Amino acid sequence: AEILHSFHPALENKEFEIYFQPKVRTSNLAVSSAEVLVRWIRNGKMLWSPDIYIPLFEQNGFVVDLDYYVYEQTFQWLRKYSGKLPQGFRISLNVSPVHFEQPQTFIQKIQELIDSYCVEPSFLTFEITESTYVNNPLAVNQVIRSLQNRNIQISMDDFGSGYSSLNTLKDLLFDEVKIDRMFLGDTISESGHIVLEEIFHMLKRMKKSIVCEGVETMDDLRRVLEMGVDLLQGYCLAHPAAEPLAIHEKAVRVIEEAARQRDA
Repeated sequence: AEILHSFHPALENKEFEIYFQPKVRTSNLAVSSAEVLVRWIRNGKMLWSPDIYIPLFEQNGFVVDLDYYVYEQTFQWLRKYSGKLPQGFRISLNVSPVHFEQPQTFIQKIQELIDSYCVEPSFLTFEITESTYVNNPLAVNQVIRSLQNRNIQISMDDFGSGYSSLNTLKDLLFDEVKIDRMFLGDTISESGHIVLEEIFHMLKRMKKSIVCEGVETMDDLRRVLEMGVDLLQGYCLAHPAAEPLAIHEKAVRVIEEAARQRDA
């Protein structure tokens, strides 16, 4: 009750702040993109975890206002710093399933924000969860086609979390696929690894970029480097920060060390 009651005053007071968690490209060890995350900050301290309040806001619809607030804050940041970003750099933004109840409204709102802040769409990636796609494929595909026509990239988040099938792969319009962190667990069977390798092979042939998120330890990092993924994301490389490029050197050192251990 306190969370729900505090939402609108917090939004007005800009207590929600954007943080960036970088994605590191394995081919050149560069920070090539970053996912925008939201943190509820009051008096310099983080309040509730997003895992607590995001599900509540999705239930009552507050998440729509929160998402647009996050997009607007991100576009303001892009307008200020886009000239300092490396070529091809992208910012990833999460899309709540609630938006697909009115997909055309979502598309129009994104275009209005792009026009208002003069943001180059090629900087943008929108992340949509696999479960959202499976539950509402027509609306999701409508949004994907409209955004891709604007040169915006689309990423499938949480791929393999329990819904994926060959039929899903066959019709995949997404540009990027983020592998669910469950695949990093030590409990995956030999058959599971074989399935994952074949899925990777198919995605590569379909020219999809593969991101592995949830890389938390050096063991995780060595494991995913052997899989041949394109991008890595996780606490082992860098925690979410106010500036996505500030942690580049640390992330590179971590990957280089993991690669040396793997080769040894």
